Amino acid sequence: MNTQQKAPNLANPPTAGRRGWEALLFLVASVLGVYSLGQGLTGLFTGQTLNLGWLAVAGITLFVLTAQMGRVHDAWPHRSAQSPVASHELGHEDPRQSESR
Repeated sequence: MNTQQKAPNLANPPTAGRRGWEALLFLVASVLGVYSLGQGLTGLFTGQTLNLGWLAVAGITLFVLTAQMGRVHDAWPHRSAQSPVASHELGHEDPRQSESR
């Protein structure tokens, strides 16, 4: 894994239309991936051979989804290091409260 974080591309911020197309691509790739995985593995349950064509389609859709998720993660807003997060915001209990139980 790369130790340096990529800087988000702020020169071309995504517009609402672009986000819509990306969401549609994600949805289509997800549906196609699930369908192709089911079609490719059908041979395991019917006693026939695996359908390598459908498994290749599933692999391609997995690649597309992974690339999209990685790009979204790089552009996701991060908390600044100067703003500490309170433990109750993270769902942690106060240690004094857990000792009294």
